[in-house]
Amino acid sequence: MKNPITQLELKFGLTTCAFLILFFFVMKYLGFIQIVELRCLNFFILFAGVNMAYRSYRKQTELNVEYFEGFFFGFFTTLFAIVPFGLFVFLYFREVDPDLINSLKSNSLFMGVEITAEKAAVTTIIEGTVSGVLISYILLQYYRSGFRNQTKENFNPEI
Repeated sequence: MKNPITQLELKFGLTTCAFLILFFFVMKYLGFIQIVELRCLNFFILFAGVNMAYRSYRKQTELNVEYFEGFFFGFFTTLFAIVPFGLFVFLYFREVDPDLINSLKSNSLFMGVEITAEKAAVTTIIEGTVSGVLISYILLQYYRSGFRNQTKENFNPEI
């Protein structure tokens, strides 16, 4: 029997990966691929994907998300999004457009002039994983409480 939680992680992870790849192509065809600082927008795409996964998870399980279970849920959702995206980056830079990696050498902050398709893919996976851990931590602060609104529950207009 398949684990429904793993199916959610996979579903939302691969959906997020598809949006990351779509964003990559949009940036490429609009001519913004040279602006490496726009990679930070990947954070918001990943944030949206993990947030949708938590919302679906909460609907299928219970209102309160347990901390470690929820954290690993967000982590694995991130991995299912970032690892295929890193593989896509590697294959794209190596097979589809190797000249693009050469044009990025002058704009790369951390890899310098020795940037390769492998380094770009590994950097993408590391950045995405760290972002996903941070996103999971941020979102868990909301989802583990179940969004209870104490003021509505205890509201007494006669006081």
